[in-house]
Amino acid sequence: MRPATMLPDTLLRTERLILRPPAEGDLGAMVTGLNDWDVARFLARVPFPYGDKDAASFLHAARRAAAEGTDLNLLVEKDSSVVGCLGLAAIGSENEFGYWIAKPHWGQGLATEAARAFLGHCFTALGLKEIRAGAFADNPASLRVQWKLGFETAGFGTRQSLARGRDVAHIDTMLSRRSFEDVNR
Repeated sequence: MRPATMLPDTLLRTERLILRPPAEGDLGAMVTGLNDWDVARFLARVPFPYGDKDAASFLHAARRAAAEGTDLNLLVEKDSSVVGCLGLAAIGSENEFGYWIAKPHWGQGLATEAARAFLGHCFTALGLKEIRAGAFADNPASLRVQWKLGFETAGFGTRQSLARGRDVAHIDTMLSRRSFEDVNR
């Protein structure tokens, strides 16, 4: 059972990070992080270039979906700066997980740390049994993050990339609650 009123107020803490809902004051940091080709090209739903209107549209949609209990999006904050975002879309049906970390923060383990807390919350608080994810085939770093968390390859296909403007080879992954708990004890 997932009470919709719980989603907009979600706040999670890790050793180095705070995961919290996005706010108007975060729009500039989101634009800075996502208006980077090296980030945007690895995300399915992010256009490039990414501007103020895109960030405002995301914020509006994220708030509406959280209030409806269908999606959960949390910004990743480190040392009072927004460094990324995690999201779970179509809660209760597809349970699709996605994330990004701004390029200056790559290689520091932030994606794994944030995702471990976020996924643990999703399995526990939302009562989910499985979560889907994946990555474009040319993004092995994202796949390594997922494998560290217990995701397993579930299939291969293509997925539309807004930034690239075409379908791109995609590796689908799946994470069961049991696998997550086994790997992340």
